Amino acid sequence: MATLLLSTSVAAFAPATTSSISTGTGTRTPLLMSTDNDAFASSPQESVTDKQKSNEILTEIQDRTRDLPEWFYEEYLEETLDELEEDDDPSAIDPTTLGKWDESDLEGRLEYEFDPLNDPNTLNPKFEHVNSVPVDEEGIEFMYDPIFGRANPIDERTIINPQDSYVIDDETRDDAIVTPTFHEGDMEIETNADFKAFRKSLKIVETYFDPYLKIEVPRHSAKWYGYPEKIGYPDKPELENRFTKPEDKTDFTKLTVHQARKKAVELARSKNNEWLPKGTSVAFHNSKTEIFKTRGVLTGSLMKGEIDEKIKSKIQSVLDILGSSAELLEINDTTFRFHYHALIKNKRGMAAWTETLIQDCGVECTGVVFETGWRKRDPYYDGGDKWFGPY
Repeated sequence: MATLLLSTSVAAFAPATTSSISTGTGTRTPLLMSTDNDAFASSPQESVTDKQKSNEILTEIQDRTRDLPEWFYEEYLEETLDELEEDDDPSAIDPTTLGKWDESDLEGRLEYEFDPLNDPNTLNPKFEHVNSVPVDEEGIEFMYDPIFGRANPIDERTIINPQDSYVIDDETRDDAIVTPTFHEGDMEIETNADFKAFRKSLKIVETYFDPYLKIEVPRHSAKWYGYPEKIGYPDKPELENRFTKPEDKTDFTKLTVHQARKKAVELARSKNNEWLPKGTSVAFHNSKTEIFKTRGVLTGSLMKGEIDEKIKSKIQSVLDILGSSAELLEINDTTFRFHYHALIKNKRGMAAWTETLIQDCGVECTGVVFETGWRKRDPYYDGGDKWFGPY
């Protein structure tokens, strides 16, 4: 409203009529209200003249030299001019500095971020921690699981001598502002100090029962911030093993796409001809199957054994269900050997299902063995590559 009155008062000094503004205490000094909206558009020369007059009027109003009522300056003009003044507040945000980034943004670290020069997981030497985790009578750590590892919450980060409250701690206690437990000269003061020292010497781990974990959890332990984030892998020499000679190094630039992929899959295994001397991988496989020939056992090979035709006729329905996915090789008492041709990923499930089917036929079955030879993978999912690989 202040801006509106200012604009109307500025434009009012063109040819106009007068009107009075009525207030609660009487009639104020009349202001000139413009009635000609096209006064500045009559001609270019008149427009320039009127604009000069308007600028002169604005200057007189700002200098308070124009004859206007005092209430105009007090109630409206001061408010309008304050809005136009520049804000010189030193704490105000400078918009020109927003959106700029420099090296100082990297100096600050969050609580969970690792500082290479100061590991947050380092134990505070001020406190004493558990030296060894509790074990049972057989020397095995409590709550240790061979699959998931350690699970006991009382570990080397458990604090034995936690800091007391600042009211009673020796470093921060002020006896002048705390009501003494004993009167001055009481004989129990020394006895109580000895009892506290004795209890601390026992190094008892203070615990509480966690209602969610259903176990005893130490009340005081050093916070664990986790392992540091691995930014990248360390650089390693291109020929790290000692078996490959520089002249025997594989040159992938001379291989086709299929050959390069085949060689990369081969080199990704733990044992291959690139790492070991030639023939080592084949000798390794032969050593795994040599025991079958020595003992005269067919298990582990694809050789056929004895098959009882009566039992085979009883499980003929099972053979029809398996179809070309499995071929019967041997019936050894209550154990059945098959040559498995289907996907390796379904091998274990198919063997269990076949055992159930044989038992449903009324034939005693204690095990089903699916032989695949050296085939450990599904060639279709390996791009059609038949390479069995050193497993």
